Amino acid sequence: MNINFHTKTIEQTFSILESTHSGLTGDTVLERQEKYGLNILPSKPDMSLLGHFLQQFKSPIIYVLLIATFMALIIQEYTDAGFILLVLLLNAVIGTYQEYSASQKAKHLQNLIKTSVMVLRDGEIQEVDSRQIVTGDILIFEPGTKVGADVRMVETNNLMVDESLLTGESIDVNKDALFVSANEDLLIPERKNMLFAGTYISSGRGMGVVTAIGQDTEAGKIAQLLSKKSKAKIPLVEKMEKLSFTISIAIAIMVVVLFTVGLLKGMEFYALFLFSVALAVSTIPEGLPVAITVALTSASLSMSKKNVIIRKLAAIEGLGACTLIASDKTGTLTQNRLSVEYFISQSQVYDTNTLHEAHDKVYLASILCNEIRYDFSQEGKVDFLGDQVDIALAQFAANADESYITSARSYRKIDEIPYEPINRFSAVMMELDDTIFQFSKGSPETVLEHCNITQEEKKDILSEVDAWALKGYRTIALAYKESSDESSINLKNFTYLGFVAIIDPVREESPEAIKKAQEAGIKVVMVTGDHPNTALSIAQELGIAASHEEVMSEKELRTWEDNGSKAEDLKDKSVFSRVTPAQKMKIVIAYQSLGHYVAVTGDGVNDAPALRHANIGVAMGESGTDIAKASSDLILTDDNFASIVNGIEEGRRAHDNIRKVIYLLISTGFSELVLVMLSFITGMPLPLLPVQLLWLNLVTNGIEDVILGLEKAEPGLLQRKPRSPKEPIFNRLMLRRIFVGGLYIGITSFVLFYFLLQGGESVESARNIILLLMVLFENVHVFNARTEINFLHKIGYRSSMFLILWVIFTQLLHIACMHIPFMQNVLSTQPVSFDLWLELAIIAIGLVIVMEADKWLMLKKRYA
Repeated sequence: MNINFHTKTIEQTFSILESTHSGLTGDTVLERQEKYGLNILPSKPDMSLLGHFLQQFKSPIIYVLLIATFMALIIQEYTDAGFILLVLLLNAVIGTYQEYSASQKAKHLQNLIKTSVMVLRDGEIQEVDSRQIVTGDILIFEPGTKVGADVRMVETNNLMVDESLLTGESIDVNKDALFVSANEDLLIPERKNMLFAGTYISSGRGMGVVTAIGQDTEAGKIAQLLSKKSKAKIPLVEKMEKLSFTISIAIAIMVVVLFTVGLLKGMEFYALFLFSVALAVSTIPEGLPVAITVALTSASLSMSKKNVIIRKLAAIEGLGACTLIASDKTGTLTQNRLSVEYFISQSQVYDTNTLHEAHDKVYLASILCNEIRYDFSQEGKVDFLGDQVDIALAQFAANADESYITSARSYRKIDEIPYEPINRFSAVMMELDDTIFQFSKGSPETVLEHCNITQEEKKDILSEVDAWALKGYRTIALAYKESSDESSINLKNFTYLGFVAIIDPVREESPEAIKKAQEAGIKVVMVTGDHPNTALSIAQELGIAASHEEVMSEKELRTWEDNGSKAEDLKDKSVFSRVTPAQKMKIVIAYQSLGHYVAVTGDGVNDAPALRHANIGVAMGESGTDIAKASSDLILTDDNFASIVNGIEEGRRAHDNIRKVIYLLISTGFSELVLVMLSFITGMPLPLLPVQLLWLNLVTNGIEDVILGLEKAEPGLLQRKPRSPKEPIFNRLMLRRIFVGGLYIGITSFVLFYFLLQGGESVESARNIILLLMVLFENVHVFNARTEINFLHKIGYRSSMFLILWVIFTQLLHIACMHIPFMQNVLSTQPVSFDLWLELAIIAIGLVIVMEADKWLMLKKRYA
C-alpha cells in the first residue's frame, strides 16, 4: 500500500485502512495476518546445516591439506591420501556440530527477547507481541515504548520521539496528530503526524493507527539493504581470530625454516612437505574462535535459565570484570509490590483502619491523576495495569470505595500533564458533575510549589515527610483546586491535601545477594529517585550503606555538578537520591574514571543514557521499557538484583572456561613444536610421522576444548577479586603455565625418543611409543587445564564425568588402533605391553605433579 498518509486527515486514514477509533476486531486481525503475514523485518536467512559443513573447508590450512592429498594421490600413497581425507571429514563434522549448535542456541536466545505493544482491539486495550500487528490496528504509546510499525497519529499529548535510527539526528522530534501536509515528498523528519517503526517514544503520550508493517515500513526498506550485511563479530572472538592468525604466521615461518633445513639435509620432498603440513595443522589453534563462540553461547544459554538474557555476547566477558553495580531500588532491590499504608494530612494521620475516612478529593486525586489501565475480571475484581505507584494509589481509592474506579471513566478529561521523571509530578484537569477540577500528584517538594501554603507550613510538611521517609516509606503528595478556566492546567493556588506513605518491601534474597557481590569485591551503590531518608533506610536494611555520610541528596548532587563532577567525591558514597537521568549518567562516568567496570540497572526511558554509557547495561524484563532494553547489554527477566549476581558468577565462569580452552590448545601445540624442533636441532629422525601428528590432533583436541568450555564454576569463584578489564588473556600466569606444561611435554618426549633410539629401538618402534606417550600426555593435560589457581583435588570431578569418559574413550580408541591391522598400517603403530603402557602413563601423570608443584610455588611466592 504505497500511500503517503502524512497527507491524509485522521478520518481519511481510517477510511483507507478500513479501521475505526475502537480498533479492529479479532476476526479482522486474523484475516489480515493470513493475507499480509506477520510484522517481521527482512533478515539474512539462517545458514543451513550443509552451509555450516561447507564453511569448514574455507580455510588456508584445509587448502594446504587438500594439496597434500593431491600430491599423495599422484605418487600413489593412497593410504596417506585416504587418512588425510578422513581427518578432513571428521574435523568438518566436529566443526559443523560446534558451529551449528552455537547458532541454534543463539537463535533460541534471540527468540527470548520480544517486544510487546499496547493495541486497541474490539474496544479493549490488549498487550500483544509486536509481530502480531496488522495495518489498521490502533497502537497506544507511552514514554520508552518502541514503535512497532509505521503509524498515522490519531491523538498526541506532548509527544516527543527519538528518530535517530532513521534520520541520524539525536534531537527528539515533536509529533502532532492534527498536522496534515499537501507535500507528497515531505522528508521523514518533517512528517509530524507519523511515527516510524524502530523509533522510540522519549516523552508524552499518543495513539495512532498502523499504516505499514514489516518490509513495507520505512525501516523495512532499509532492513532489506542491511540484511545483506554480515553481523559484527564478538570482540573476544575477533581478538582470538587475530591471535590465531598471529600464531599461524609464527608457526608457518618456523615450519618453512624446518622445511628448508630438512631439504638441505637431503630429506625426501614429499615426506618433508607432508610432515610440515601436518605439524602446522597440529600446532596452529585454528579451532580457537569456534570453541570460544561455543563457550560464550553456552554460557549465555545457561544465564537465560537464571533469568539473565544476554543481548550482546560481548557482555559475558565484561561481566567477569564487573567491579561496581549501580542499581535501581524499586523492583530490583525491593519487591515492587507497593501499597499505601498511611495518609498524612496537615491535621491527621490515617492508618490502615481509617484510610477510608480521608477527604473525598484525596481519592479522586489518587484515581484521576493516574495513568493506570484497568479492567474488570469475570469475578468482578479490578485488574490494574501500569506503573506500580499508580496502581498503589488506584488500589488505595478502590479500597475506600470501588465507585471511585467505576465512575472515573465517566468524567471528561480536559487537559493533562503526564508524569515525567525530570518533572517529578503529574497533573490533570477533569470535569466532574459540571464542575472543573485540577489534580496534582508527585514528590512533596514539587507539589508543594503549586500549593497555596505559607513557608512555615511548607517547612512543617517537609519535616514530616523526612520523618516518614526515614522509616523507609515512599512519599507522594496530593493536591487539587476548582477551576473556572477550561483552557489548560494552571499550576498555581492548589489546595494541599496531604501525602501518602507507600511501603515497598525489600526482596528476601536482596541482602544475601548484595553480601555475595561485596564478598566478590564488587561495590554496590543505589541510585534512586526517592527521598534521601527513604533511600538510606532501605540501603541500611540491604547492607549497602550505614549512615547519612554515604548518601548524596539532590542538593549535594547539584553542588557536586557545579564543582565540576569530580570523581573523587564519590569514593565514599553508596546511595544517590532524587537523581535525574543526566546525573545518573555522570555518576556512571565518574565511577568509570575511578577505574571501575560499571554495571547499571534501569527500566525507564530516563535510564537509557546511563545504560548506554555503562560498561554493562542491565535492563528490566518485566517492568523495563523498550528503549531501556534496546540500550542494554543484558535483560533480567525477573527484575531481581540477585539475578545480576548470578550473571556475574556465570560471566566469571565463562571467562575461566575460555582461558582453559586457550591454554589447552596453545600449550599442546607448543609442546609438539618443542619436540619437533629439538629433534631437528640435534639431527635426529622425525619423532612423529605426518599421519601420526594429524591423528594426535584429531584424537586429543577434537572435542576436549568444547567440553572444557562447558565446565561448571570452580569453588570460591565469587570470593575472588574481579579481574582487571584491561588484563589480557595472555597474562603472566597463562604464559607461565604454557611454557611449563609445553616444555615438560616436549622435552620429556624428546629425551625418551633419544634414549629409545640409543637403546636399540627401531625408529618405527620409537615413534609408536612416542605417539602413545603424546596421547597420554594430552589426555592428562586436559585435567590440568580445568583450573589454573586451585589444586586439582579441590575442584572435584562429579561435574566433569563426560570429560573423564571422553578421555578414557580416546585412550581406548588409540589402544584399539594399535591392535587393528588396518589402523596399524595407516598410523604405523603396533601393540605395546601393559607394563610399558603403565610406565608411559606414570611419566604422563608426572605432568600433573609438575603443574601442581608450579601452582604451589606461585602461591608460596604470593604469600611470602
